[in-house]
Amino acid sequence: MTKLKLFGLIGICFFIVLSASAENYTGDFLTNGIGARALGLGGAYVSIADDATATYWNPAGIAGGTHKYQVCMMHATRRSGLGAFSYVSGIAKFIPHLTVGVSWIRAGIDDIPIYHDVPAFDPAISAEQRKETARYRPTEEDFIPSGYLNDSENAFVFSLATRLAISQSWWNNFGRDSIPPEFLFGINAKGIVQRLSGVGELDEITSLYNNYGSSGYGFDAGMLFRLPDMNALFGLDNVGGFAFGVNLQDISQTTLTWNTVPAQKESIPANLNIGVAFFSKLLFNREMILTYQWQERSGGQTHLGIEYQLSPPLALRVGMRDSRLTSGIGIQLKQFHLDYALLIGDLINTHFLSVLWTF
Repeated sequence: MTKLKLFGLIGICFFIVLSASAENYTGDFLTNGIGARALGLGGAYVSIADDATATYWNPAGIAGGTHKYQVCMMHATRRSGLGAFSYVSGIAKFIPHLTVGVSWIRAGIDDIPIYHDVPAFDPAISAEQRKETARYRPTEEDFIPSGYLNDSENAFVFSLATRLAISQSWWNNFGRDSIPPEFLFGINAKGIVQRLSGVGELDEITSLYNNYGSSGYGFDAGMLFRLPDMNALFGLDNVGGFAFGVNLQDISQTTLTWNTVPAQKESIPANLNIGVAFFSKLLFNREMILTYQWQERSGGQTHLGIEYQLSPPLALRVGMRDSRLTSGIGIQLKQFHLDYALLIGDLINTHFLSVLWTF
């Protein structure tokens, strides 16, 4: 076995051990967040989510819209185009008090090239030997991949949610004209599949990667309380309203089992998200949202966001995702919502595009 193959084998073993021991990074692709509107607000969305992206942020929120059907699609290239991150979801209100949602989240790197051993790069060969012997010098064929690896991480989510609202007639007993509060509850059941697969002629080292992966399932539960305006409670006019959201992800942990021999297991720890949002038209009679969210993951992270509607079809957003700045814009075109978000990173920036279709 050449040194190149030996180093490759050591790297694979290290990767397997790291996967089994690094609990904080298990299912890390699920921490990216989805939906350009939510990401433009710094990920502070647990108390706002009322569209198809709520299958990720707070499953209770899919019951909050007045629409019967809604579809969302998002795509982003990460790490300067080396990786892709995509999301597709759809929700449907089949009966008045039950909303169903399905979604698919995928992160991956495709077409990772695999090369056979190149003798010219063998450290045992001296510079003089390369100069004197043609077979020790690289050729054009040495740089043609013998095969490719595809890294794919997927989550498939099924959501159910219901909505309970205080009747308008009972709420009118407070003596003021206002919209009654509502309570929303939802759950997620999700399956996670991660795979490394090979394409082409794989040598004895790279073939160890082929079909290496893991799978598992988990559950989330969310609650959303919305008080549309404060007129009835405090006698205040045109001030706005509040919303409070809670989402507990990976209840009792989500366990992934790797298809190694012996099988290795790792867990995604439970993650609590709590948030509050304030909706108002106090500033120039334009809709404005101030939102805050705290999540338990990684020792506790803070998310902040502001959305301001410049005109009925155009909204501007800015936020903080822990210590990283985010921004975005949203445009409404009839039944379509087009959103863009920019996440400023330490080394590179990530652009997110999403479209929301209501019908």
